[in-house]
Amino acid sequence: MFKGIIALFTSGLFFHPMVLGGIVAAVAVCLNWNSDEIYEILKTSYVYIAMFAIAVCYTFTFAKIYKEGGGEIDRLATFGRALANAVRLILAFVLTFSFMMMMSF
Repeated sequence: MFKGIIALFTSGLFFHPMVLGGIVAAVAVCLNWNSDEIYEILKTSYVYIAMFAIAVCYTFTFAKIYKEGGGEIDRLATFGRALANAVRLILAFVLTFSFMMMMSF
């Protein structure tokens, strides 16, 4: 477990905005709500839709991919990056949440 946490820092993945946002969101949720409320929230699809929307907005605002020549945005590649960012955000949220719940017992 500790090797995984060390690898998270040494690889630089911890400082990716989507991973950091998922970790901060999960810690905030764990500190402010009880477990019954958290489980109800995790069952709703609106949470995941909101995370996907945040990832898409972040990607199309700050992490665009341009076509060769730099004049036009490559929308397909940027959308692929947005999907990858959404996966990072959701996984960071869920895995941090499960880690926090494991450490609380």
